[in-house]
Amino acid sequence: MRSLVRIVGTLTEEPEQRLAAARGRVARLSSAIAANRGFGAWDELRAANLEVMAAEREVARAAGDEFAVELDWELTWCTGAPLPHLLANGHKAYLLFLLAEVDSSWDGTWVRVVDPAAAQAEQLGVVEFHRVHSTRFGGPNDEALGGHRLSGKGLTPYAAHQVVNSRWIADEERINSVHPYHHGGWHERLNHYVFCFHDETFECIAEGFTVERHTGSPRAGLADLIDRLWD
Repeated sequence: MRSLVRIVGTLTEEPEQRLAAARGRVARLSSAIAANRGFGAWDELRAANLEVMAAEREVARAAGDEFAVELDWELTWCTGAPLPHLLANGHKAYLLFLLAEVDSSWDGTWVRVVDPAAAQAEQLGVVEFHRVHSTRFGGPNDEALGGHRLSGKGLTPYAAHQVVNSRWIADEERINSVHPYHHGGWHERLNHYVFCFHDETFECIAEGFTVERHTGSPRAGLADLIDRLWD
């Protein structure tokens, strides 16, 4: 056991050093921006944060731990109030949310409140998950995301992820292993997805997903998804 610890330490030493250096840059840049009342090297800070995420994933990969990789996501949801809604049964799941819209007239002094029950048309994103095994929907919100088990392992606020070496999939496979017709290899067939919204976090184990863009009221969008769920 002692020799194994030494080997793991050697493998992870370089990624851990890069992670510490990247976190140090983030801390220094953040302090400088705060001292300058919000002005400063924001582009450098964003780049340093990306370095932190990459190093976190390297450390987790070297240790054989789970970590989150941000998906190349085409539907950017509203960061303030995306109002995600989940419709699911034992086989399919649909996730509906408000997309981010650029309003050239917005000066930062007012907030647009969207009523999901209203008839007003909105730009909506819909994700359909295929051959769903399990879903989770609720906390943590963005302010408590640091308490998520994937925090510090590549998890990014307001982003969609796929989890590598998912412990959730491993746990579900272990539970199912008592079934007389159990087949292993769940990590090869299933994927673990994590969507970090403003007030909710959505997680799903499924074979895959497709994404769509809609224009219409959330109420009408949900009604359409109910019909599709029953098809």
